Amino acid sequence: MQAVVPRPDVAPLLQEHFVALASDCDDPEPEVQQLAMKVENAMMLPFVILADADGQFLEGHSGAVAPEQLRGMLERAIA
Repeated sequence: MQAVVPRPDVAPLLQEHFVALASDCDDPEPEVQQLAMKVENAMMLPFVILADADGQFLEGHSGAVAPEQLRGMLERAIA
């Protein structure tokens, strides 16, 4: 994620449309844990979870995410 988030094709989408949060995987907040349970095949870190303003799960990914994957997730959430 550290190499993907600052990319010029990803960062503007995050900055304009999203609030990014991080959670401790050893002691996640209950709300984060509930969202993580909805990520299909969630087996490896990091998790990328998109939720709407009401905390409803939109989409998620487990494991390394390619820039194109993350951009696609963000664009679907915006649409």
